[in-house]
Amino acid sequence: MAFFNEFEINGNQLIAKETGAQIPLTPRLMRDAWRVVSFVGFIQALRAMRVVKGREPRARISFFPKRPRAYYAIWPVCQIAGVKIVDDPAEADLHFYFEDREFLIAPRPAPSNKPAFNIGCYDIRKSVVARTFEEIFGYSLTIDPQTFKGRAVEKSESNGKHDGRIIECPVETPARDQVYQRLIDNTFNGTDYIDIRTPVVGGKIPFVYVKRRCAEQRFLNENLRVDLVHADAMLSTEEQTKIAEFTKAIALDFGGLDVLRNREDGRIYIVDANKTDMGPPTALSGKVKMKAMRGLAAAFAELVDTRLSA
Repeated sequence: MAFFNEFEINGNQLIAKETGAQIPLTPRLMRDAWRVVSFVGFIQALRAMRVVKGREPRARISFFPKRPRAYYAIWPVCQIAGVKIVDDPAEADLHFYFEDREFLIAPRPAPSNKPAFNIGCYDIRKSVVARTFEEIFGYSLTIDPQTFKGRAVEKSESNGKHDGRIIECPVETPARDQVYQRLIDNTFNGTDYIDIRTPVVGGKIPFVYVKRRCAEQRFLNENLRVDLVHADAMLSTEEQTKIAEFTKAIALDFGGLDVLRNREDGRIYIVDANKTDMGPPTALSGKVKMKAMRGLAAAFAELVDTRLSA
């Protein structure tokens, strides 16, 4: 099957060939995989019901250079929003740039001049995210490791590595393939580290996932708990406006951001951007997953209608 061709096993790690992302082979992974399969099956059933009832799709969309697998958030969103995924770009009303790469030297051309999503989002390396964040928000996440004094974070430029580590600065010889950033105290109560995972669709934030992690997991993609929360409960109106400006600056029409709030100064920091967001988080119940996907689908349907009527 094509799905299995996208991964390989190296020791106790499952490696995504395209991105190099490493996923530990644990009983928890098998449990999460089953939850994903169950959710995908439920969405497939909803799609089948729509076909049986003869409902016409809201629009037809083609993805390039590859079609998303069912474990990516955009797939269930399209099914719920009534947007039919087609293979032939000539049959599509819209296009969607979809590729698990954080950097290209130039954007890929769309198959036609029809409306396209994420078409200009071709560089989301962490240094670019940090630079754009500073331009929009007016304060910096990046530090100079050779002059900065104190604790900082060193991590890979690439997405999906989850290899952040705390270091002491100054550093005599910084690694060329690493970025160096301010250490954010994103604890809620001094112990639980809070990641505000922020889906953005056409500059709007339908909700946020509040992810809680312990100190040992703060740089990993493993959560103690995940809650679906109204965006206004975690982000001010001004912050949401700035986030919309940020996504516009990097041409991210549909995707997710990792946002941290610094306990020391109260400010938010965007530390990562993802244009091929997976989801919903496996830690959520089936009912909450559907609530999240329906929220994203409503926002995406509105975005599709706006683009087609422009």
